[in-house]
Amino acid sequence: MFWITWSLAISDEKAILTATAERVMMRVDRATADAQRLFDELSSARLEPCSQAHINTMRRMVFNTRTVEEIGYFENGRLACTSWGVIETVVDFREPDFVTREGLGVTLNVWPALPGGAAKLALNRGSYNVLVDPLRFVDVLTEQQIRMGVAAANGLIVVQSDEAPLALLAQLAHAPQSYPEGDVAFSIVRSNDWTAIALERQPSFFSTLRREQLILLPISLVIAGLIVSVVIWQSRQRLSLHAEITNAIRREEFEVHYQPIVEISSGRCVGAEALVRWRRPDGSWIRPDLFIPVAEETGLVGDITRMVIKHVGTDLGGTLAGDTSLHIAVNLAPQDLKTDAILTSLDALTSSHAIAPNQIWLEVTERGIMDYDAARETIFQARKAGYRLSIDDFGTGYSSLKHLQQIDFDALKIDKSFVDTIGVPSAKSAVIYHIIEMAKALDVAIIGEGIERQEQADYLRGNGVAFAQGWLYSRALPAREFKAYLTATNRSP
Repeated sequence: MFWITWSLAISDEKAILTATAERVMMRVDRATADAQRLFDELSSARLEPCSQAHINTMRRMVFNTRTVEEIGYFENGRLACTSWGVIETVVDFREPDFVTREGLGVTLNVWPALPGGAAKLALNRGSYNVLVDPLRFVDVLTEQQIRMGVAAANGLIVVQSDEAPLALLAQLAHAPQSYPEGDVAFSIVRSNDWTAIALERQPSFFSTLRREQLILLPISLVIAGLIVSVVIWQSRQRLSLHAEITNAIRREEFEVHYQPIVEISSGRCVGAEALVRWRRPDGSWIRPDLFIPVAEETGLVGDITRMVIKHVGTDLGGTLAGDTSLHIAVNLAPQDLKTDAILTSLDALTSSHAIAPNQIWLEVTERGIMDYDAARETIFQARKAGYRLSIDDFGTGYSSLKHLQQIDFDALKIDKSFVDTIGVPSAKSAVIYHIIEMAKALDVAIIGEGIERQEQADYLRGNGVAFAQGWLYSRALPAREFKAYLTATNRSP
């Protein structure tokens, strides 16, 4: 226990320092990448130097870039204009203190044209330079008294945080990546052109840990025993559920229920969302929120998705082929979007049951497209094949507007948490109106989820939402009951 606690303290300290240095390096890399991108865009723009269009373009680039504070244009070795405007005073071009391997000139302690500004870091290429605040590189929040610095590949210190020992940083910039046993702990992260350093004097909690180990040892042993017992129990439960899911897939214990999607104005059923259900051999049901996360973690969710698609064909293939105005929405997990395997199952469904591709709607959540680069090709091919795309649970994930700009989709589902605020005083009450207006501007179908009260349906209809699903209309139904519901609802024209 003595050895383990000490080793863990050392390991944690290494991890914290390394993570801090990596975050510093990430900020440096982001700034240089932004500068290279701006230089490329300005070079290709071919604008008349220092014209109003030129200045406006530079100004817009600064506004839209997180790391750059000012762009300057040099002509005949003198600053002609910046993103602030035409320069009246004479400012000569300074030769860079060093040049990166990618040809980016770096000049330290450059004063911006704005009077009273602080010294900046200049990155230049060709006729342009950009000013970056180097203090942003080391403006990393930590719980410990960690000092940070950034050095060039030649050892020149570019910036250091408050109270960081300059001489020690300069010494460490030339040192190998290591972790000394002395009174200074440090970590170094290097790239081709930069060196990020995070250091800390011997932390006080190390000596405190040694002093208190004798007191904590008996308690630690008891707590460790309890934790190990709990971890073992939870692991066995997790592994047991994993094994059960694997067996359930093999025995085809999963069923699909269909929750109707209704046109609010007429009450006509226009489709349904396919929802997976798991009934064990003993007749008990397992909630999706229990087994779906495990299936995602263990890589089994793709098998479940393919089983759902197969059920859609078996359950409703004839119904969909007979009424092309109907659609079925199938939920896709993040893993489903990383390969094109799911498209094979969808193509088999539509071809074998004579279903039009636009009758299959693929529902993805914001979480599912966080890694948009991995999902891009699958989404593109699905759209190309004619399948519709719907954003599910909109407003509950991250970077929603970014995703809306990146993805061409057909429908947006308003999450139940926003629908529940209709008619109820809540901080979210105004949000649903703005979501609806945004969807209208994007010209996509809007579907309200979790409709339970007529008041909610009336509000949505009054604000231009055409479709809804929820218990006000129907719960999720087995295939036979859904077809009966469909017949009864759509009997009248």
